[in-house]
Amino acid sequence: MSKHLSVRGVKMMLSHAGIDTHELTFTRHDRSGHHDAGMQQGRYVEKVDIEVSGSKSARGSVRTALFDRGVECTPYPERDFFSRGDFPQ
Repeated sequence: MSKHLSVRGVKMMLSHAGIDTHELTFTRHDRSGHHDAGMQQGRYVEKVDIEVSGSKSARGSVRTALFDRGVECTPYPERDFFSRGDFPQ
């Protein structure tokens, strides 16, 4: 599996996709205190999430751009959490 996501890495992916990130706030969350990366409920789960907060319309383009790069989203009304999760192949 790929290395953990970082704020810098997410911003670079978005920059390459032509997404303006100035209206967004990025926060890294290390969930290793809650679980280890690995298989959980039949899926690979990353232990590091990147939270993106900002307007819903700005986050919509972020979701699309990151999904196209294999990053999964857990959406919330005021923010989204992105991680590298996947089904095993």
